[in-house]
Amino acid sequence: MVHLLGVTAGWSGGVWLVLSRSNSLKTSSLVAVAIYAIAMAGMLTASAAYNLSFGRKLKERLRRLDHACIYAAIAGTYTPLLTRLPGETATVALIVVWAIATAGILLKLLWPRRYERLGLALYVGLGWIGLPMIPALSGRLLADTGPWIAAGALTYTLGVGVYLAHRVRYHNVLWHLMVLVAASFHYVAIGNEFP
Repeated sequence: MVHLLGVTAGWSGGVWLVLSRSNSLKTSSLVAVAIYAIAMAGMLTASAAYNLSFGRKLKERLRRLDHACIYAAIAGTYTPLLTRLPGETATVALIVVWAIATAGILLKLLWPRRYERLGLALYVGLGWIGLPMIPALSGRLLADTGPWIAAGALTYTLGVGVYLAHRVRYHNVLWHLMVLVAASFHYVAIGNEFP
């Protein structure tokens, strides 16, 4: 149920976010928002496909895709926000974020059961890589955007703890609920920033 909610909300919300801004945003901002929407909906779809699949071989392939798509979703979330940085700074920040995400994607696709700790560190590290950029972004983002970004980042990070708590009953459901809540916070942030 959680996964079906995520897929439905991810795609319908993403399509609405892009279409409702198609006349108000400049092309580069609209493309950045579309990258975010596709990456987020793609992650939620990959997660649903993996968690609802049957058969060992299929499930293993979908696990690779699911875990790889998390990196794309993190980088996709950063993409519109980093376009608020000035010229070359935005370009460098986007290259760094997507380079790390690409490394993570390759790690999960090529060595899916190896380097699990490295993969987890890359998730969290990529998620928080924007921390040093706060001073540069603070004057460029709308005042209401920052708290939503922070709430999403904290919820994702706390969710990692829940994900790792394998002895906690329903930890997997709780983890995926926290992902939906965190993704919703970031959706509000991006919708607010790009009206």
